[in-house]
Amino acid sequence: MAQVPNIENLSVNPVEVADLREVIAAAVYQSPDFLKFHEVVDGMDKKTQILLDDSAGKAGWKATGCAPIASGGMDIKLSQLYWETQIIEDTLEFCQAELNANFKPLVNKNAKDRFGALEEQEAINVFVKAKVEEYLKAALERLIWLGNTEAKNLAAGGNVVDTVNVKFYTAIDGIWAQAMASVAAGTTPHLNVTRNEQATKALQLALTDAEAFAIVKGVYNNASPILKSDPDAYIRVTPAVYHGYKNYITSGEFANGGFSEKVINGLSTVAYQGVPVFTSLLESKYILEDFVVSNGASPEVLTYDFPHRAIMASPSLTPVATINQDDFGTLEQFYVQKERKSYVRFDFAIDAKVVRPDLISVAY
Repeated sequence: MAQVPNIENLSVNPVEVADLREVIAAAVYQSPDFLKFHEVVDGMDKKTQILLDDSAGKAGWKATGCAPIASGGMDIKLSQLYWETQIIEDTLEFCQAELNANFKPLVNKNAKDRFGALEEQEAINVFVKAKVEEYLKAALERLIWLGNTEAKNLAAGGNVVDTVNVKFYTAIDGIWAQAMASVAAGTTPHLNVTRNEQATKALQLALTDAEAFAIVKGVYNNASPILKSDPDAYIRVTPAVYHGYKNYITSGEFANGGFSEKVINGLSTVAYQGVPVFTSLLESKYILEDFVVSNGASPEVLTYDFPHRAIMASPSLTPVATINQDDFGTLEQFYVQKERKSYVRFDFAIDAKVVRPDLISVAY
């Protein structure tokens, strides 16, 4: 097996860095797990317009002679949103003293398990790509779904636990922040999940299978007919809802029901009325670990912030914008001998939008 050099000698030249940027961008933005939720729009910078066609009406009356018909029933009405892409930046640091004993075996394991025998520089690139890709995917999902420009720590009157820096969430308004604002405005249909309103965390988490089924059914029933007819529609739920729903439909009267599964890319997927039902462990991890609600009493009792959630949408209704989906803006790697640290610095542009909040449906 190829021997990996000491971490002090780590280097990735500019050509290799450019290749890594492109490989990682493709792994993120072109991943089936990403595209099933989001349409990717690239070339977008700040204040790029999103044109929405809100036209409605009817056309066509019976002709009555020579006089031209003008029913007045047709209407062309356009509205607009704007992409507000933000540059997200961070630096991954590796400490020499802490990694000396484990770095080589870890890189060799990545190389052997994923790509077979590799040359030294290739093995380094495999490790860098794997770690940066892991953090980038997590950052994207966190911001796209849970970003909130108004997020505050609990001590400041918000719902983010005080041990978490709110800067991890305040870069953009994510899908949930936009959806909840649309619910408050009366635009997006909302199913209230009473289990979320329980007085303790333990009671909140005691979701029954029947309640999980009711959430999935309700978010589908509340969706617009247009969305129900969209072949790319999806229902995304938190894990407890997902597993409770699966339990419910695989037992009793719904067992083997045709509406409870759908074949996607040759794989059988859980579904409701033909709409695939997906979940995300990472999103739920952030919801349960980073957000709380205080009852404001003494003694104070903290509960979860909507631990059970569901949304029915389609990739075209929850698109994501970036400047270039084929390449990240910056990916640079360097080693500082004095500090005995290796650094990987990256940045990318991102924004997320709910472009037609009247068509989606949510539960929380």
